[in-house]
Amino acid sequence: MLPWKFIAEWISRGEVCMREAKRILVHSRTRYQEFIIAELEGLGKSLIIDGKVQSSLLDEHWYHEALVHPVLLAHPCPRRVLVVGGGEGATIREVLRHNCVEHVDMVDIDEELVEQSKRLLVEWHQGAFDDPRVNVVIDDGRRFIEGKRAEYDVIILDVVDPTEGGPAALLYTVEFYRLVKRALRENGIMVTQATSPVLTPEVYASITKTLSAVFSIVRPYVTYVRSYNGLWGFVAASDRVDPARLTPDRVDNLLRERVRGELRFYDGSTHGWLFSLPKPLRDMLQRTGRIATDSEPIAVPV
Repeated sequence: MLPWKFIAEWISRGEVCMREAKRILVHSRTRYQEFIIAELEGLGKSLIIDGKVQSSLLDEHWYHEALVHPVLLAHPCPRRVLVVGGGEGATIREVLRHNCVEHVDMVDIDEELVEQSKRLLVEWHQGAFDDPRVNVVIDDGRRFIEGKRAEYDVIILDVVDPTEGGPAALLYTVEFYRLVKRALRENGIMVTQATSPVLTPEVYASITKTLSAVFSIVRPYVTYVRSYNGLWGFVAASDRVDPARLTPDRVDNLLRERVRGELRFYDGSTHGWLFSLPKPLRDMLQRTGRIATDSEPIAVPV
């Protein structure tokens, strides 16, 4: 049992969120990060990495369904998918709903986190780790992608925020996105989680601009996640397919044709909302951000 009852999460400089920890299930510090799996007041069972809530039982589906389904439905029929990160198993859970999918490589750097997720976050993965289509690789995501060429229809980057010297620091740079592009097949598409456009607008805009230096079609979009204290951002990128062109009716038809089971968050109407950025965010993307490089990466301030 940890010696504290509340977990403090820095939201931005000078702003902190305090959550009561009703029960601690595991607390560990690995080579790469510190993580806690705890039951938090208001959120339920949650995964906290390096002091930030990554996923909660209350609303993980708002995040994971928004991350996965727009890009998989935009592709004509995704057969091979790569997920970098996603240690809880919820991202591969959503990928496996698609009846086109034949193979999924999931690459995560932290074996202990993956093993604890298999044991304690069953509500997230729902047995996805045991699906014969899934190949789990414990490795650095960038090192894994460096050896791939025209191999995947979809690449999903479900990694932690970029922090100075952190495990994902070089997974948001122009050099890395060039490797991602090289690993995609024709008609391939990728998506990355992209931090909060409200709490860290410079980082969100920089991710969008960095991807725009590599891909011809770049679509930032957002959802609300209470666990993250507001709006959360994603960016999809491709040279051939455009998820923003999917109409609500088309999304609903594709979900009926290609996706197993009933989704809890995402449908055609929600898709249109995700890609309809309000004017302040559109203006922010125009006036801020820079191209991130290996020599000058971006980082969230806290």
